[in-house]
Amino acid sequence: MTRSAPQALRASAALGGAADDADASGRRPQADSVPESGGFTIVKPKVSGTKLTTRIISGVVLGVAGFLAMLSGGLVWALWVCLGGFLSAKEYFTLTGNMTTELPHPPPKWASNVSVGLCGVFTLFVHLAGGKLTAVIMATLGAFGIVSFLLILQEDPHFSQFTATLFGIFYCGFLPAFWVKLRMLSASAVAMGSTGLGGNTLVSGWPALLGGPEVWTTGLVATLITVLCVVASDVGAYVFGKTLGRHQLIAISPNKTIEGAAGGLMCTLGTAFLMRYMLGWPAGVMETIGLGAVAFCASVFGDLVESVMKRNAGMKDSGSIIPGHGGFLDRFDSYMFTGVVVYFYIVNVMPHWFFGVVL
Repeated sequence: MTRSAPQALRASAALGGAADDADASGRRPQADSVPESGGFTIVKPKVSGTKLTTRIISGVVLGVAGFLAMLSGGLVWALWVCLGGFLSAKEYFTLTGNMTTELPHPPPKWASNVSVGLCGVFTLFVHLAGGKLTAVIMATLGAFGIVSFLLILQEDPHFSQFTATLFGIFYCGFLPAFWVKLRMLSASAVAMGSTGLGGNTLVSGWPALLGGPEVWTTGLVATLITVLCVVASDVGAYVFGKTLGRHQLIAISPNKTIEGAAGGLMCTLGTAFLMRYMLGWPAGVMETIGLGAVAFCASVFGDLVESVMKRNAGMKDSGSIIPGHGGFLDRFDSYMFTGVVVYFYIVNVMPHWFFGVVL
């Protein structure tokens, strides 16, 4: 009997992704089923050694490349984020094209292609405009205007085509642009009740070959801490959820557990404090807790948003571009909302809610 897309997706979710971990012979590795107190069953798939190795290698390669781009800053970092916007947009419009029930009238192919192109150059425009907030707004409104005008010219336009296309531009263009703005923060741009990043062994001893101590601006430190907080959130949630998970966190993502979320939050806060010490981040205890908390919440929210999209599209992964991980969004969904949230926390919350005092 042939299953419908929603039925197939529910079956895939129930297996907790075990199908993706089949070995070369097609056999699926066994999974541990843990009864949950609310009547659910949390399935913990055992990842094959080969896939785990591939996943680790891919993660290391991406991590090193991303760090070098981050360290370089400027145009290199903007182009790196542009690449992310382009890939995420391609996968987003693939997902919307498969949402036959949620979106009976998905964006036409030409609208998807135009939007992908706009998302691919969005952050480059923001960088060339000096990272000003007005540039982000102008780029967003300009992209909205171009696509909306072209959609209206269709013989039979549908409102769902507008909403899906415009959200795609917001999701894959507007949001990633704040990673560029975050990286462009200078040490004097944020009033945090401290004089800067001096006095730290790691920063003061940074080799001249990699830019010397001067490379460690507020923007670089803030961006690196944020990225590592997201990594800690993902890894912590996975490890704690796999070992201690018993209570389901939310129905849309069956394998996420309350225990995993708690572990992810603890790891995120620990990473924020560790990086504060190692990089000489001029923030107090309460400010650091706030930074870790907002990074964690934004990371989880981004993960859940993509889970909703994949479920509606009947797809297990958003793509297959990253070996061992799946699509670009499967790996970087947690970063989509985090950049903008942390940026506004540092620029607007820390100087004003804490009255410029290190707490």
